[in-house]
Amino acid sequence: MKMKGKVSLVTGAALGYKNGGPSIGSAIAFKMVSEGAKVVVVDINEKMGQKTTEKIIKNGGKSIFVKCDVSKTEDVKKVIENTQKEFGELHCLVNCAASYEGDIFKNVVETPEKDWKHIIDVNLNGYYRFAKYGIPLILKSGGGTVVNISSAAAFEVLKNFSVYPVTKAAINSLTRTIAIDFAPEIRCNAICPGFVRIANSENNRSEKELKEWVNGISKTYPLKRVCSVDEIANVVLFLASEESSYINGECIVVDGGRSVSDSHEF
Repeated sequence: MKMKGKVSLVTGAALGYKNGGPSIGSAIAFKMVSEGAKVVVVDINEKMGQKTTEKIIKNGGKSIFVKCDVSKTEDVKKVIENTQKEFGELHCLVNCAASYEGDIFKNVVETPEKDWKHIIDVNLNGYYRFAKYGIPLILKSGGGTVVNISSAAAFEVLKNFSVYPVTKAAINSLTRTIAIDFAPEIRCNAICPGFVRIANSENNRSEKELKEWVNGISKTYPLKRVCSVDEIANVVLFLASEESSYINGECIVVDGGRSVSDSHEF
């Protein structure tokens, strides 16, 4: 049990909005519990966040759900307060909450200011807020780990898709500063996934359309398939546990080799 006796907090941990399907955050929460951790499930979606916690408790784990808008400081403070009240300590913070809302599939000239500010306030500032208010509790608990979910988009970007990769590149820098400032008590690392199949990105495609869509994406990856949420959760567990005890300040790309390939067709 790699996380036995530990308390983990995972933001963005609601099950997928589409019929409670897979999400990266919920997969991380389930993985932590399977290895003995108590988990604080955090999300703005109360219905699906509660479902994550209910599933954990149903399977014999310990968990609480706290609704939170990560762009609001008071919400974040409330999560940390509830964590301390319920479990008394915190050993692992996983920042996973992200937003894709607004008119963001544009270049910097065309992206509306309100959408630019919103994405930065959730995707980057949300990580900052949880680090700011969560790290003191981790230190008080004897130290631990922070794992930030970033993206391979921090290193290579798509045309007319500007603000999202900007936030992910900034998350990588935030990861490194935390790693240096709070060592040796806290280790901090980031994971930079490529495309991961989650329920929220499937939209309203039919089964046939979904198969064609996923197969098309798979052809752009050397492993000829897309990543599952469990594969990301496995890497989070590794970075959160003592198995990675000498890894600190790293941004690990998990994209099946796509970012190091010289071709986009396999």
